[in-house]
Amino acid sequence: MNEIKDSLFEEEESDKSLLGAIFLISGTCIGAGMLALPFVTSLSGFYPSLLIGTLCWLFMMITGLLFLEATLWLPDGANVLSITKRFLGRGGELVAGVTFLFLYYCLLVSYMDEGTPLLKSVLTHITGINIPNGYDTLLFTFIFGLMVLWGTKLVSHINWFLVAGLIISYIYLIGVGSKNVTAENIETSRWGLWLFAAPTLFSAYGYHNIIPTLSTYMKRDVRKLRLAIICGTTLPFVVYSFWQWMVIGSVPSGELTQAMSGELRSFEILEIVTQNPWIGVVGGAFAFFALVTSLLGVSLSMVDFLGDGFGVRRSGLTRVWLCGLVFIPPMIITFYNPGIFITAIGIAGGFGEAILNGIIPITMFWIGKYTLRLHTKFWLPGGRFTLAILLIITIFIMGLEVYHLLWM
Repeated sequence: MNEIKDSLFEEEESDKSLLGAIFLISGTCIGAGMLALPFVTSLSGFYPSLLIGTLCWLFMMITGLLFLEATLWLPDGANVLSITKRFLGRGGELVAGVTFLFLYYCLLVSYMDEGTPLLKSVLTHITGINIPNGYDTLLFTFIFGLMVLWGTKLVSHINWFLVAGLIISYIYLIGVGSKNVTAENIETSRWGLWLFAAPTLFSAYGYHNIIPTLSTYMKRDVRKLRLAIICGTTLPFVVYSFWQWMVIGSVPSGELTQAMSGELRSFEILEIVTQNPWIGVVGGAFAFFALVTSLLGVSLSMVDFLGDGFGVRRSGLTRVWLCGLVFIPPMIITFYNPGIFITAIGIAGGFGEAILNGIIPITMFWIGKYTLRLHTKFWLPGGRFTLAILLIITIFIMGLEVYHLLWM
């Protein structure tokens, strides 16, 4: 009887860990990139943006599954540096290390840049105290640095509440904002510009960094890890699609472009269009939840990455200085260069995500399966041909971001 109870308890805990993993992946995806999406996708219109969004979602889901296979080929606890060193040698390890730091520091800068004023607004509204500039960045860093310092289990529990708040505020925004969607705005399309949102969408679907951490958290249960990746990326795809439908359908493209130059957020434009003051309040909450869920996922993965790189434990006093290395550099950049949000997101997606979450997992899986002949039950339709197509797409996306930075 006790064995049956223990089995049921373990199954219940396993189900919770699966849901926790799905929410961590979804939360890592649904973040700052979502707030920037309507600005870049409005250039081409809703239908072109839906097409490129579908392609980017499938691409990032597949490369995540490839990265999972590479992770599972190594012992538990291995992170990006150990994995790339095994398959790509010292050179690959160096490229992965530099790219990882570049990408996720870019993302953390964007999260802090956008999240600090949101936190400040909430605290000012609740307490009536106006926190001076600079101190608000310090407070933001301290609060969320403390959460990450505590560890994955606490972050997973907190993430449940954050995702719940995200879902509730999102449903409200869609429900109210959809009343202003017009067929004219939805049907306006400029197919010649449909690809230019790809770098930002790459950033919006970035979650690969947390796969090694989740592998340990879920005790390397392959079936549930794959399910977590598939479900955890599908949920953001649905959320992004409806979000773009609502924003692009409610606000003419020209007004979105003007709003971007005026540093207005997408939900603030909706408040102006709908003349509903609650849009601003709920939109601020939604933006905050979206940013924090991403921030926590990225920060956790960076602690594990640095611990792996330095060859140290991720606990005790060692975890304290690892968290300091994660949070202090982006805090300093945010302090001295506010307003870097959309630029940081585009660069992160166009280069960092393309290399780290595109080229590297594709190459590692190719070497592991076809060169080293390592065992895997993961079936990729098309085999080498599909991997080659994925590599070509990744290089093309990087070229788009170079074009955007130099000539647009």
